[in-house]
Amino acid sequence: MDIHLGIPGILSFCDAKSPIGSRIYGGHLHGIGGTGFTRFRVYGMYALVLLLGSSRGRFRDKLGTDRRVQAGDLIAVFPDVPHQYGPEAGDDWNEVFIAFEGAAFEGWAAHGLSPAQPVWALEPLSEWSPRFFELLTPATSKADACGIAAKIHHLIADALAAKSLRSDAPPWLESACQALAAGAAAPSLEETARMSGLGYETFRKAFKSATGESPVRYRSRMRVSQAKMLLLRTDLSLEAIATSLGYFDPFHFSKAFKKATGCCPSAFRRREASV
Repeated sequence: MDIHLGIPGILSFCDAKSPIGSRIYGGHLHGIGGTGFTRFRVYGMYALVLLLGSSRGRFRDKLGTDRRVQAGDLIAVFPDVPHQYGPEAGDDWNEVFIAFEGAAFEGWAAHGLSPAQPVWALEPLSEWSPRFFELLTPATSKADACGIAAKIHHLIADALAAKSLRSDAPPWLESACQALAAGAAAPSLEETARMSGLGYETFRKAFKSATGESPVRYRSRMRVSQAKMLLLRTDLSLEAIATSLGYFDPFHFSKAFKKATGCCPSAFRRREASV
């Protein structure tokens, strides 16, 4: 089934798994759409929602964002963030969206893809909307699936670049995120603060304000994200992975990984290998 501009519908994709992520759902919804406002939803995957036409509505999440949205706005949905969005009384709603998953997408957190800033404008809309509709085409091979995932990464990169031109994020934020995501080579939190030109408490508060999470939480989440990629893409032992990411030993690595994902690293590797 193909979806073209002006023809509403939802597609469920069965793309082959790819080391750079997988597309799961996508579609074009006009007159309907959003999650509604009866409860907060958690998707368990990423989604990018672009509002089209004369769209107006509202976006809320449990991190404190509550704002009106309109045509040209991009809504970024994160796997573990409860959220709700859609038209309010009297609003029109017209969206194109793509939902996807994979550890590789988590790497964008170090480059500005943050739950603290889930909505921003993409202009001109006439140049952005065709890129979303292009992502709704069928994939008939593993090569096609990799190509679609690569296009999603490309879209994220360009959307983040567009956001950075309008962003009021502090100039040190991206370098601090990259430092904290450097595994065993990551500087201490205090050193990261000094590199940012701030005292630690000022850095901690400013980092949380800009990203929605503390530096400690961010560093922990990035380690788990990187561990997922190493478990999926390499045959490294748990000890080698723990060492490369800066964990004290394999026991502490396994404990942190299970707390974050609900399963131990070895079980995660077996489960993903069998899919």
